[in-house]
Amino acid sequence: MLYLSPVHRVLRLSGPDTLAFLQSQLTNDVAALSVGGWQWQGYCSAKGRLLATFALARIGDDTWEAVVPASTIEALAKRLTMFRMRSKVVIEIAADRSVGWAFDGTDPTTSGFSLALPDGRAYVLLVAAAAALLPSADDAIQQRWQAANIEAMQPEITALTAEMFVPQMIGWDTIQPGGGVSFSKGCYPGQEVVARAHYRGAVKRHLEKQAISNVIDIKEGAEITLDDGRTAEVCNVARISDAGYLVLVVVAALRADE
Repeated sequence: MLYLSPVHRVLRLSGPDTLAFLQSQLTNDVAALSVGGWQWQGYCSAKGRLLATFALARIGDDTWEAVVPASTIEALAKRLTMFRMRSKVVIEIAADRSVGWAFDGTDPTTSGFSLALPDGRAYVLLVAAAAALLPSADDAIQQRWQAANIEAMQPEITALTAEMFVPQMIGWDTIQPGGGVSFSKGCYPGQEVVARAHYRGAVKRHLEKQAISNVIDIKEGAEITLDDGRTAEVCNVARISDAGYLVLVVVAALRADE
């Protein structure tokens, strides 16, 4: 089944200077993306902390569309516009596009531009006519999608976690397919910090999947204590029962003597 995502929107970037502009702003190698393909991308602050994560598709020679969490899309569009300068780039939240979620067994290519995920799911970029025929994902479907993200170790930066993590803390450099960080493409905001963390092994915290029960509520961005005593910062949460959650947390590794 294909559902409309109530928590994602589409950011469109177009114009003759778009490739050079995106290459100077994002964590991954936009120049390596051919028309019809997609890749994971991040956008960092000058301190190397992720302001946003998203899937970026190349729709045409000079047109890209990104599947962005709704909670971060306006801030992302505003910040990119600040750095556009005199570049011939149009940056817009696409009112004529919606995002669909396709689960296993659904053929999303009949409805729109598909961004296939490794576990058989897909994001689908939908035109208005196709979106109007689809049901919006209710809370149960949203929790199911988020749980699948967590099982796949596919984190997502939202407004609650913006500027909390450098890419390696959430495994953004190794996310599948293809990783979300290029260490050879050249400069972008925060690149020096991200590269130093990569080559010097300076990141001591990493992403883990945890099942947590017997709690009332867990929020993204919150600090929690795990059963083994470690302090963790919550990246993403899926409710799997009345008092049970599947979460992605950023946490320090256990020492060998623990």
